[in-house]
Amino acid sequence: LLSNLHRSGLASRRLVHPPFAKMQRCCASTSRHAYLALGRSGGSVVPARRAHQQWDVHLAGFAGLRQVRGMRVLAMGNTIIDTVLTMPRIPTDDKVWIDSIESFVGGQGANAAQCMARLGLEVSWLSRLGDDDWSIRACGHFKEMGINTEHCILVPRAQTMSACVTIGTECMSRCCFMHKDPTLFEYDIKPHMDRIDLGKFDAVYTDGHQTDLALPVVKAALARGLHVVADIEVLDDDTRQLAELATEIIAPAKTVKELADVADPGTAALALADRPGRTVIATLGELGSYGATHGDRVPVHVPAHPECKATDTLGAGDAFHAGFMVAIARKMPTLKDRMHFATSVAAALCETPGPVASVEALRRYGCLPPAS
Repeated sequence: LLSNLHRSGLASRRLVHPPFAKMQRCCASTSRHAYLALGRSGGSVVPARRAHQQWDVHLAGFAGLRQVRGMRVLAMGNTIIDTVLTMPRIPTDDKVWIDSIESFVGGQGANAAQCMARLGLEVSWLSRLGDDDWSIRACGHFKEMGINTEHCILVPRAQTMSACVTIGTECMSRCCFMHKDPTLFEYDIKPHMDRIDLGKFDAVYTDGHQTDLALPVVKAALARGLHVVADIEVLDDDTRQLAELATEIIAPAKTVKELADVADPGTAALALADRPGRTVIATLGELGSYGATHGDRVPVHVPAHPECKATDTLGAGDAFHAGFMVAIARKMPTLKDRMHFATSVAAALCETPGPVASVEALRRYGCLPPAS
């Protein structure tokens, strides 16, 4: 199967990875971008489904990190196959040789879920995928990361969400193109949702997308007294409802300010932390983050990590969310402690090619114990 994927060009491969030296954005977090798809896989439906059942690989390098599991998390959201192209400048109506092409299993929630698993949480992933070669790759990758995929919903005759992002390393610009197959959202998901046992989890995380999946789970989780941590990038009726329900909101400052109808991000976080147990964090990329817990009189501000030498900020906001979940699991005593830890995880991500922080970078920032 792996050799077939390599021949078809679907397996992740790196041609060149230049050191993005000019993209020095020391981010505590950034908004995750949505990206575009490159076309339908030619794989047939039945072989793809059979391959999902057969693919059960494990990376030996992660074994030591998996021996002790932490908080049990049901993470929900988008799975996107990202193809990332880098070049000095993004052309307009012209041709250009690119410096590198890389492919990643990404998506806002998927990035966060992978980082949580790498940091030792016990993660299950709930997402729609097509019944295609891209979903085979995605589920195989999640299993390699130690993520439980039993709640992934494979939609027959649909294409997995995918994306293309072009990065100009000299002009410091990024273009994102995104595609989602409407067939993914026409499929009846209720039988799959009915099989989810929230008694097996300690917390729920949502990236704020696919709210028809997220809202029923969030309501049931709250009835059980579970943590519900939500990212919200785009405001509509469903995401506003999600924001009202979540025990913890970690969202771009623009979203937090709009929800609170307040111009200052710290004041907006204070205004939204309006009930016991409620925490709100507004993220501002290289300007750090502002947070508040119910009862606070002044917001907490944590700047971007001063030692971060950012080379690639793709997924930094998702890494911040993962770090905050891990900080909750590790029972860090104060909001500032949790935000500092989340910022360190995001900094590790910014020094890692791709949307998930490497083990080495996480160790450099003290997020994982040193190698024995």
